[in-house]
Amino acid sequence: MLKRIIGKITGNAYGYSVFAKLLSVLTGLVYAILYSRYLGSELRGTASVITNYSEMIMLVLCLGVYQAYPYFKKYSGEDKYSEFINNVLGMFLLYAVAAAAFLLIVKPSVNVCVIAALIPTSVAIKQLNYVVLIENPRIRNTSQIILDVFDIVFLLALMLFTDANYFYCILFLCVRNFVSFVLAVQNLKLPLFSLRPTLRQTWRYVKYGFVPMLTVILMEVNYKVDVMMLDRMNISDAQIGVYSLGVMLGQKLWMIPDALRDILMGKLAGGKTEDEVAKVTRTSLWITVACILGMVVLGKPIIRLLFGAEYNGAYAVFLNISLGVVGMVFYKMIYAYNVVNGHKNINFILLATAAVINVVMNYYLIPVLSINGAALASMASYSVCGIGFLIYFIRKTNVSAKDTLLIKKTDISDLIHYIRK
Repeated sequence: MLKRIIGKITGNAYGYSVFAKLLSVLTGLVYAILYSRYLGSELRGTASVITNYSEMIMLVLCLGVYQAYPYFKKYSGEDKYSEFINNVLGMFLLYAVAAAAFLLIVKPSVNVCVIAALIPTSVAIKQLNYVVLIENPRIRNTSQIILDVFDIVFLLALMLFTDANYFYCILFLCVRNFVSFVLAVQNLKLPLFSLRPTLRQTWRYVKYGFVPMLTVILMEVNYKVDVMMLDRMNISDAQIGVYSLGVMLGQKLWMIPDALRDILMGKLAGGKTEDEVAKVTRTSLWITVACILGMVVLGKPIIRLLFGAEYNGAYAVFLNISLGVVGMVFYKMIYAYNVVNGHKNINFILLATAAVINVVMNYYLIPVLSINGAALASMASYSVCGIGFLIYFIRKTNVSAKDTLLIKKTDISDLIHYIRK
């Protein structure tokens, strides 16, 4: 009986991805509770600053290579899987040597040492997970669940046997990064002896991926510049910890759009058209709106109950972020459409506009409103970004706004049919 139910869930690509993301949301929530309560707001803020800097640098050093993969897969007519993986592993070795040399020669502060140590594996994780996502999203989604469970078990062990301090905060970040790397390599489903790290073909991917790289950096500016600017404007680590929790809760709202987008990108690379984009967009939109309304009503008592009184300020941050999440639904789906079909310049223009809005508003609002100012800046940039992508898609494809925004009876019946199955 259980085997038959699992088979039905995994038989539909969209369905399994949503199931995996929902399970990831649940495990992620448990992880966030343990993480926040164990570290406290101050250490959580410290960890958030380190991870935001390391992830931004990682994106630069990826050079857009992974963004080029679906385009080459669709239009070259060649099997690029092994070639791409070998180039990614070549980049990993290069950056590992560079990081070791940097640490030996410069001897920077502890935080900078941690950031430098995390970067080489982070570059490999990002790119290897991306190609596995395109080739077999079920494997990628399953590994994310495994990683979430590991996080929970590791945090429980730390809570039982240690008292939180800076050392254990850093230990957790490093161990989690290493486990993520091992899972990413395991997901390749290739014999280790068959791997041949090289940089020989990397330039072809870099050449195509340069503009997408800038685009992804701008996208991450929208996600991460707020924490870096809070840090630079001398907002306390404790306040940054509260802010990071509010942002995390807001970003959980787009887990279902993320799940559907992941499958959508693979289907677009396989030949699906803009009609599929419109269908997935309108379905994601109304699921997300329902989730937002639920969290608006229940969010405040949930935060107090699950995370503790020191995180009460996260609710106001969450409210502001959630308003921008609606716009991010359009961005996520249409961005995938643009990447697969080679429309990379418009991605860059729209995300550059959103990033400028984010930085400028953070600069003026943080000194006045502290973490709530950063949340307002994110809300504005998310909204502008999403609306811009929506307008572009409608004009480019001639798909009507109605078909993109309003859920249809067939969508509901399809959803009900799948749930009944």
